[in-house]
Amino acid sequence: MNFAQQLQDYSDACRWVGDLAAATQAPQLDARTPCEDFNVRSLLGHLLGTAHRSLGTARGVSTRGIPHVITDVGDDKLAATYTALASEIREAWSHLAAADPVIAPWGPCTALEAARGFTVETVTHGWDLAVATGQRSEAPNGIAERCLGYATTVIPDQLRGVMYDAPVVGADTAPPTERLAHLLGHKRTGNE
Repeated sequence: MNFAQQLQDYSDACRWVGDLAAATQAPQLDARTPCEDFNVRSLLGHLLGTAHRSLGTARGVSTRGIPHVITDVGDDKLAATYTALASEIREAWSHLAAADPVIAPWGPCTALEAARGFTVETVTHGWDLAVATGQRSEAPNGIAERCLGYATTVIPDQLRGVMYDAPVVGADTAPPTERLAHLLGHKRTGNE
């Protein structure tokens, strides 16, 4: 996959998450998600933090001080804030080439590798949000299928148990977005 396609996938993933966030109702913010660490509100805060880290990566700015979960955005502003960040992300990443060196939150890599990592993270947490809020949980335009082709290369084994749980076993027949989520250890619990 070329870098232009990767950036389009990342942009589409961000747009999908923005749409999911916009359709989330206030009473759903306290609902559990397949990502055990988060309810819907904190998941949206984590997606905001991820978006800020993506911007920092693309702009060459340190991401160390960006919280794991952004908590200072009001419930009624979560979706609009994410959508605005998604627009900035598209602009910032458009100035990079695939082989450009960047410092992602997980360390030095190429812009292509970083964009892949942020795409996998965004699609996986988009699935979490969709499942928790009863929305369509398959990412658009075949993004998840393409993510599955490289996801294992952007999820180092040393991050298992730290940032990611062990893959869900026996989930090979699920749709692509759910398989991607399973690869990162996310699964439906029946309580979302």
